[in-house]
Amino acid sequence: MKIETERLTLRPFEVGDLGIILGIYGDDEIMRYMPYEIMDEDAAAAHLEKIVRAWDERPQTDYEMAIVLGGAGIGRAHILRHYDSDSAEVGWLIFPEYQGRGFATEITRALVDYCFDELGVRRVTALCNPTNVASCRVLEKCGFRREAHFIRSVRYVKHGAVSWEDEAAYGLLREETGR
Repeated sequence: MKIETERLTLRPFEVGDLGIILGIYGDDEIMRYMPYEIMDEDAAAAHLEKIVRAWDERPQTDYEMAIVLGGAGIGRAHILRHYDSDSAEVGWLIFPEYQGRGFATEITRALVDYCFDELGVRRVTALCNPTNVASCRVLEKCGFRREAHFIRSVRYVKHGAVSWEDEAAYGLLREETGR
């Protein structure tokens, strides 16, 4: 499986992609809007092993992909398939030096197309910390509507400190895309 956009390739993570995983999940700035603990090299290696194995699971639910620009990994894209609701959740994380160049919009559109056209789902969703204005804007630009704003509903853990943060839920139905 590979998704090609105008400028990017989204492909399954491989064993040699530890630098991308560590660069994303080990970076405080990138993980600022994510609820997960910052990963050290051992945790990143364990996570990489898990996501590489997930591509062999059937039925497949977890599609975590490296985002590649001209041979260099610049982030990660994700589809989480929910068979019970005939839907999929999408998301992305991009290295800071590649943000603000339209890559997130390009990635999101490609993920939505893949979900509707290849996975055949009826609905695509996304979750976002509402203080992450840039990501909220990307979702809205790609046709998503904000369906809910949950107050202090997500437990964030950063360097052992716990906080409760808000979460915005976005959705897009197949028929809203003209498919």
